[in-house]
Amino acid sequence: MKWGVAIALVAALSGCGNKKRQRRTGDAAPVEPIALPNVDGGGGKSDEVEPNDGEDVAMPLALGAQIHGRIDPADSDADFFRIDVAQAGALAIEVSAVDGTDLTLELHDSAGAVVAKSDRGGAKTKEGIPNWGVTPGRYIAVVRGKKPPAAKKPKRGAPAPAPTTTAPVLPYDITATVAPPAPNAEREPDDDRGTANDLIAGDPVTGYLGWTNDTDVWKLSLEAISAKNTLDLELSPVEGVVITAELSDGVGTVLATRKAPKGAGLVLRNLMPQLPPNAPPFHYLTIKGTPSNPESAYTLRVTAKNPEADGELEPNDTLDKPMAFPVDRTVVHAHWSPGDVDCFAIAPDPAARTVEAIIETPASADLSAELYVDGKLAGKSEAKGKGTVEKVSANVPANGKAIVKVRGTDAGGEGAYDVKLVEGAPSAP
Repeated sequence: MKWGVAIALVAALSGCGNKKRQRRTGDAAPVEPIALPNVDGGGGKSDEVEPNDGEDVAMPLALGAQIHGRIDPADSDADFFRIDVAQAGALAIEVSAVDGTDLTLELHDSAGAVVAKSDRGGAKTKEGIPNWGVTPGRYIAVVRGKKPPAAKKPKRGAPAPAPTTTAPVLPYDITATVAPPAPNAEREPDDDRGTANDLIAGDPVTGYLGWTNDTDVWKLSLEAISAKNTLDLELSPVEGVVITAELSDGVGTVLATRKAPKGAGLVLRNLMPQLPPNAPPFHYLTIKGTPSNPESAYTLRVTAKNPEADGELEPNDTLDKPMAFPVDRTVVHAHWSPGDVDCFAIAPDPAARTVEAIIETPASADLSAELYVDGKLAGKSEAKGKGTVEKVSANVPANGKAIVKVRGTDAGGEGAYDVKLVEGAPSAP
């Protein structure tokens, strides 16, 4: 059937060219759905059937099929689709982008609770939920259109604004599929420690930051890792997403946090595992992203290695948890990546002295240095440009506590750098 004939038939059945809701009132009998013609001529594609504005009248959405829907945001429109799942797997739902209309996608479980919502913002934006773990049963996908913002009232004396036209009711496509869980892939839901996915050093895994406020928690086993090993954590970038990560020990103490620039990955190197007394032998890595991306997966890899001689040990991100600078060394080999902060505590000395810290910055990074003495900022160096050497010095009183703090700008990439200490007689006030 040609497109023009199909549209004419739809209009005749509905009574008008615009989409109208058929709603239940009082004790009236439910309206029976009318089967509309398939305008695409088969192939698992069909048109939305009204009414479908509630879970009790949700239109069936067969796995692997495609439905053409229409949303009228000015009418608080919502389309409900019933998805019947016969076997466990990963459910993926996709809603195409629409010109002029900002859509959202919700997934409801069999009890009617919203378990995931995709709201990536703005018209012409695809919405999706890429990998929600399902068991046999019924699920509901809900597509909504956001109301356009109300026009601002003109100021007194200002000319009246030009009349605006109502956004057209535009079509979208929705599809749903269920696939068996892939090996070493994240299994949703996994947003807390009780549902965390297992993570083994040496085995790369994949996951999605697939919908609004999606949180992934990974449970890293320390049982096969030597007490002398350090760990490297590498999280690949996700296009258009700002990734944040938080690492905590088995009892919930936060060890390190990272936030990458938009579209960049995260790296945490030279981490010394922390195992408090009587704590379970695990670390937990919590990953979040803004905005979501249902199309691009990330890869997470943890590698165990022997620590570098005279090397920095993480976590040392805060002044209250610095790495102790070896008393028999004047150089520490460190590493920086976007989002990292490194702190180094210099051992106290019975005599007053001057302490100078020299930061030999890598060509890929723009670093700065601060020197704190007894908790107060005593010196700062912030020369602009990648690869620029930073020097900071201050007088340290007898038995004074000095800490060097190194940070960088997001404009730089990761790289190795050295912290050198030079001590001398205290300078004149």
